Amino acid sequence: MPRDDGDDARGVIETASDAARAKRDIARLGYVDDAHVEAFARETGASGARHAPLVHRGYWARSTATRALSDAFGSAVGDGRFNVVNVGCGYDTIGFYVMERWANARVVEVDHEEVTKERRARSEASAGTAAAAASEVYDLRACDVRDGEALARIFEEVKLDWSAPTLVIAECVLAYLPPGKSDEVVRFFGERVERGAFISYDPIEPDDAFGRQMVRNVESRGCAFAGIRDAPSVAGARARFERNAWRRAEAYDMNEVYARLDPVERARIERIELFDEFEEWKLIMAHYCVSVGVNDDEGGVLADFGLR
Repeated sequence: MPRDDGDDARGVIETASDAARAKRDIARLGYVDDAHVEAFARETGASGARHAPLVHRGYWARSTATRALSDAFGSAVGDGRFNVVNVGCGYDTIGFYVMERWANARVVEVDHEEVTKERRARSEASAGTAAAAASEVYDLRACDVRDGEALARIFEEVKLDWSAPTLVIAECVLAYLPPGKSDEVVRFFGERVERGAFISYDPIEPDDAFGRQMVRNVESRGCAFAGIRDAPSVAGARARFERNAWRRAEAYDMNEVYARLDPVERARIERIELFDEFEEWKLIMAHYCVSVGVNDDEGGVLADFGLR
């Protein structure tokens, strides 16, 4: 999660724990396989009560979309070394997923100092996760992601090879940044990634009735979607990449993302927990989106990269 001050910092940091608990729950229920999530999900802070089935299905969709795009990137770039940068990593396990799937991946994860300190402590409690975190191709760094100079220093310290294909991931991060800062983060990577992609998962549509309530709910937890209007719609999420040094961009709301995911897997997970709140489900999914920015030459290996 991005760094902020005072109560806002505590609220934003707590969202990382909330997401870890939700992803632990979907792993326990059989939605996904995740060997590392138990190490990071602790019953601290907010209530440990299980979410509703439609929330579990939504977390499955966002996690599966990120995994599918990561796999598509690894397949596209081939056998050479490639980078994965997880911005505002929280307690997510996508970095370990990538390293286990792709031996040629180097992973750098960045977050608030308090989160990275706690993440290391939680890793040490799990032998398998501690071993993954100690890998020579894995780095976890503390950084205020709003600070471009600090970000630049981090990547100088880890000696990231920007000429290698690079995948950047920001899952529910950019909307928490102050207004305008998400453009700076997107441009920071767009100006450095010679061949690569940026995947972002974000809330959208803050101005209709559901969106206004969504924003109020987040604020009631001591944080805010302060930067949601940097990209307030599917079109806005796509445009954020296009104006910030990415040559091509696409974006979809989560209803469309869900429809594009593997139909066999969709049928499987839809049998795990049944629900009949389909109107609410579609409304929730319409207020989140996945967007992708791509830098590559026309006809390059990433020419067709995206959620297919």
